[in-house]
Amino acid sequence: MQQEVPRRPPLEIIKQGSLWIVEDYRKGSRTGETHATHDSQLSAMRYAKSKMEADRHPCLVRWDSPRSVGGLYWNPLFEILTVRRDELVDGWAVVPEAGTCAMTVAPEREAATDRAKKLQRLYDFKHLRAYDGRGEEYEERDHRFLRNDITRSGVRFDPDAVAEPDEPDEPEPEPRTTSSDEPAGPSDVGTVGPASPGQLGASVPDVTQVEFTDTDGAVHRYSTPWHGGTEAQILTVSRKYATDEGVPEAFAAPFERWQAADGAPNVATVHESGTDPTSWVAYRVGAHSLADIGTELPARSRVEVLGDIADATAAVGGQSTPLCGLVPANVHLLEADGDRRATVANWGIEWAVREAVGLAHDGPFLAPEQRGGRLTATTAVYQLGALAFWLCCEQRPPESPSPDPGAIPRPIQGVSSRVKPHLARALAADPDERFDSAGAFYRALVEAV
Repeated sequence: MQQEVPRRPPLEIIKQGSLWIVEDYRKGSRTGETHATHDSQLSAMRYAKSKMEADRHPCLVRWDSPRSVGGLYWNPLFEILTVRRDELVDGWAVVPEAGTCAMTVAPEREAATDRAKKLQRLYDFKHLRAYDGRGEEYEERDHRFLRNDITRSGVRFDPDAVAEPDEPDEPEPEPRTTSSDEPAGPSDVGTVGPASPGQLGASVPDVTQVEFTDTDGAVHRYSTPWHGGTEAQILTVSRKYATDEGVPEAFAAPFERWQAADGAPNVATVHESGTDPTSWVAYRVGAHSLADIGTELPARSRVEVLGDIADATAAVGGQSTPLCGLVPANVHLLEADGDRRATVANWGIEWAVREAVGLAHDGPFLAPEQRGGRLTATTAVYQLGALAFWLCCEQRPPESPSPDPGAIPRPIQGVSSRVKPHLARALAADPDERFDSAGAFYRALVEAV
């Protein structure tokens, strides 16, 4: 008995020119049906993984070059094919672990296993497990892609060596692979190397769960689950500006300062980064950002958050390094065992990229000098003062601060007279009139409340 099951080929993603092609993988023929074309690897991966699961394709092959495979992704339905003793039919049944219907049954284990091997080749199951009579121990056989380790750095995979079998029972030849230390054969031509590092589409655990948070402007934001059950936000340069002069350097400078300090408790942890298809970084976030719930926090928690931000500023820039990026959307709140702490991300990446491509700067949390295209050693002091103003007064900070360092914006009139002068000094239009550091401002604020 053998049950007929609809066959679908694996999918593959191949870069052709500036486009990413999603098509059927025909075991070497490279003439499979084309399903979609995309202008970014991330969108191609997102589409391909969704199609793989919706249409029951067994797996997805992502090519980094004509002879180099960068990634393999399996449909959960095709993870494991099992051979088990079935007392109901008095024989050995071959059943997908994620299913319930037997694909074939044989009276002996050996015969069932032979049939299962052919079904594994035919339907591209990732693993084949042939259990013993008690159903406790098993022998495992991996898919040929895994046996040949085709994604290992330096391995050249020759898809032309794999022919489509005419019949299910016809043995299928194994794909040829050569390591980078072996001479290439006649079919192993072209430039081949290890997988390119830092590819965004390959790094995201499940591109079908990526949510587009902000795709306007020079820098885009996405949110996604990350490895280990954490949440992440992805910051990436818009492809529109990816090739503009100075953009990679504008992204890299603040990112390198951030990455060097991401072990500090109040600096957002960098998960991964890269430059393909454009400069990007994935970092840890909590369930909320300060933009979501800042004015909903109790008064004491608001002051504690300001302290966390001041500590993060000291960790990344010290006393005199020009920094920016202290806006509510870049402050994330992490909670564990009843404790809450704030972490800061971005650190001026967005501001620097906008400056590089000539876009105007706006927003109530920007210091006056930022709007003019420069940073100072006390820019972060102004931004922390703007956050304190927002949290204390529950109003947007003034976008045009008074040039008089002693002037007190009207909304501050409602706060303690002890707090007013400190907020006014932090928000001074002249950078030299502000506190020397974010930490100094925070300490003065704490003593006043």
